[in-house]
Amino acid sequence: MKKTFALALLLAVISFLPSIASASVWPNENEWNDMWEDNYRQWVRTNWKDDIFMDPAKPIYYKYENDCADAVYAMRLIFAFEHRLPFVINNRDKAGKLISNSMSTWDNLPPDRRVRQFMDYVADMTSSESLRNDTYPVALVDIKPGDVYVAPGVHSYQIADVTDAGIAEVMASTTPKQARYLLRTPSFPFYVPEDKRLGDGYRRFKQPQNIMKPASAQPGYSEEQFHLAADLAYDYVAFTDIISHKLAKRPETADEKTQRLLLALCMYANDRAVYVYDALWYLQKIRGEGRRCMNAREYDDHSTPGRDKRLKMFFDSIRRHLDRIGRFDPRSQPARWAKAVFANDQPPPQEMKSLDGFCEVQMTLVDEGEKDYKMSLRELRQNVEAGALVSDPHAPLPYRWGIEKTPFNSGCPTY
Repeated sequence: MKKTFALALLLAVISFLPSIASASVWPNENEWNDMWEDNYRQWVRTNWKDDIFMDPAKPIYYKYENDCADAVYAMRLIFAFEHRLPFVINNRDKAGKLISNSMSTWDNLPPDRRVRQFMDYVADMTSSESLRNDTYPVALVDIKPGDVYVAPGVHSYQIADVTDAGIAEVMASTTPKQARYLLRTPSFPFYVPEDKRLGDGYRRFKQPQNIMKPASAQPGYSEEQFHLAADLAYDYVAFTDIISHKLAKRPETADEKTQRLLLALCMYANDRAVYVYDALWYLQKIRGEGRRCMNAREYDDHSTPGRDKRLKMFFDSIRRHLDRIGRFDPRSQPARWAKAVFANDQPPPQEMKSLDGFCEVQMTLVDEGEKDYKMSLRELRQNVEAGALVSDPHAPLPYRWGIEKTPFNSGCPTY
């Protein structure tokens, strides 16, 4: 009798083994369609918060280390997991192969740990470059929460909401990869689509059933933003004015526009800080290896001539916007910030303190105990207009930001 029971138990265990061996990250109980896309947009609007990776009440996601692209993919992945929908993207390393929640790689782990391991794996296998293959461009009037902005190899943003004034509010992570609060900004990303392969711009995730189809075959595909950007000579202010007009339920006020432009400027200047910091770190690395100068590819990866040119164009565009408004309204906080940035006379200390509270350029990523170098938007504007910023990645920090005004010569080739 005991032998019979033991045999039955063994057979039961054996019969259960295949289901363990084939355990997916999570089971698919629903399929993507228009209804689930609408649910996803509402979820992003209400549930995708800046503390998503810093909330101990959500242990699966807590202290998830991420950069900008990781956060973009995680937004779609987490919604798919929580609603038992498939998550499918292209495999960067194996053409024609896919990465999905049906993978059984982590079948020896409890369900929650499978999800976290899958998140880490997706982060390792993706980047802002891979986003061009997993998303497709949409019409500007069709931009919705849950869509993304991609500048391949540079940066990516999540569209968190669209305001009544037609502003696509964004959230973003940054480098280096670490657990952090996401930064939410009530302003458009500071980029204009210009990729000749049409791989950048405002984009939407491909649904799993369409993942192998080209971008042009996706529902709602549109090249409008690329043609418009070219027609406007890639003028950020003119480009975003048209988007806000297309998306708006009411006119944008002068104050709202001033604030969103200053916020975008702040984002862009601090993005440059990350690039300058990375260049200095990389230069230190190769010199530690006995090489004094970057080669052509390294120089191209770490120099900032295009970025610095766009920074000057942006300051010029904001000044033109302010000229159209007319005199500064002392009752308007955005107008007072703008005046502190652009006025010829040195603003009073309290106005500069207010401006710096709104935005400072963090020139270095410092560890505790190191000196923290910051710059006001006013000083940055003055240095940009003086042509003092140095885009050469061999230049020390004071030259890169125009603090040091003497000519710089690294003795290394420029490309």
